[in-house]
Amino acid sequence: MTAELPLSPAIWLLVCEESEPAEELPASIRRDEEELEEKKSVKKRIKELKVLDPKIAQNLSIFLGSFRMPYEEIRRMIMEVDEEQLTEPMIQNLVKHLPEQEQLNALAKYKNEYASLSEPEQFGVVMSDVKRLRPRLNSILFKLQFEEQVSHLRPDILAVNAACDEVRKSKAFSKLLELVLLMGNFMNAGSRNAQSFGFDLSSLCKLKDTKSADQKSTLLHFLAEVCEEKYPDVLRFVDDLQHVDRASRVSAENLEKSLRQMEKQLLQLEKDLDTFSSPNDQQDLFHSKMAISFALSVHLESQISAL
Repeated sequence: MTAELPLSPAIWLLVCEESEPAEELPASIRRDEEELEEKKSVKKRIKELKVLDPKIAQNLSIFLGSFRMPYEEIRRMIMEVDEEQLTEPMIQNLVKHLPEQEQLNALAKYKNEYASLSEPEQFGVVMSDVKRLRPRLNSILFKLQFEEQVSHLRPDILAVNAACDEVRKSKAFSKLLELVLLMGNFMNAGSRNAQSFGFDLSSLCKLKDTKSADQKSTLLHFLAEVCEEKYPDVLRFVDDLQHVDRASRVSAENLEKSLRQMEKQLLQLEKDLDTFSSPNDQQDLFHSKMAISFALSVHLESQISAL
């Protein structure tokens, strides 16, 4: 049987002194536990979504995190159409990640539970009372993009307009067309196309395809020789058409498509101005600011269309 050895006071004191650093351990453990509880709380709030789909909430949360500003401030910027703060990328991303109006209406019912909501749904509550939010954002986006669109289209339109003026006013080019018509009527003598009063400009491309009997020259060569011998001034028509080359690179189809799109957006903005009036909300400046923008936009669009 082994006898128990009593611990002397000196040994007990030594053990206590060596164990003193352990007193710091509970504090660090408490911090870790607090951080863990906080993370669990955040996860719990994200999981406990009242209305929004988790993916929509996540994307909206990422968007909101990139701006780091109070939700009421974002609402103010939209209501007042604050162009100093609102940017095109911001509005584009907000339109992209914004919950549907039905979801915003549903979130409005949780106004009294605001503190317990996840951040994306808190944002939804703040924005839920903004009248026709998505159409409003689309109109603001159009306003922000309008000048850029005009600046993009104007050079092409001016080039086409200048080229048309040059073609109409050039006496040398008019004489050249007269010679082409004369030759065409001569060649078509006796046919149903004889004595024509005009021709399609696309027919000019066929001059190089109409060849002589020996296949060595074309009608274009013959026209050039006639001009050199009898009408040398006609050959200087190129000097009158300075903008034609630039205008030839403009896609009439794309240009018309862009103009029709702008016209459609202006018509939508006109309808929105009749819908968005909020006389009871002094902060809502949409109608006053966009009405001025609409008048300027219509003026610029009419100028462009007239070119």
